[in-house]
Amino acid sequence: MARWSRVWLGPEGLWLMISLAVYVAAAMNQPSTPAGNDFLETLWVAIPLVGIPLTFATALLPADTGWWWLVRVTVASCIGVIIASFIAAGGVDYHDSRNSGLLGAPVYSLSIGLLLLFPLTILATLLIWKKRRANR
Repeated sequence: MARWSRVWLGPEGLWLMISLAVYVAAAMNQPSTPAGNDFLETLWVAIPLVGIPLTFATALLPADTGWWWLVRVTVASCIGVIIASFIAAGGVDYHDSRNSGLLGAPVYSLSIGLLLLFPLTILATLLIWKKRRANR
């Protein structure tokens, strides 16, 4: 696989697509509506719960799924969750003092993401280790 196709079809490209989809959803909430705000708030939970398993699903693509892939998945997931949830928080406007708490959304999303990322990373580590050991 060519170098750039690994990036675009790998974890980084997936998080770019997720961030673009969240950007479109946030842009559609201008001017903000209560229903649009509620939808963007649900994205704070959906982003890590959907995005991180999809990132691990990039192992199904025809590329090397070794240690470097696992590092890429972990870093892309952490950064992607933060960026996508910042974008979602940027689209929410309550038109009152509740806006000051919106910067907590990335922390909230990352916390959920880390609770999911940690066991999946351990599982992937064990599978990679077993695969490498079997190839010896």
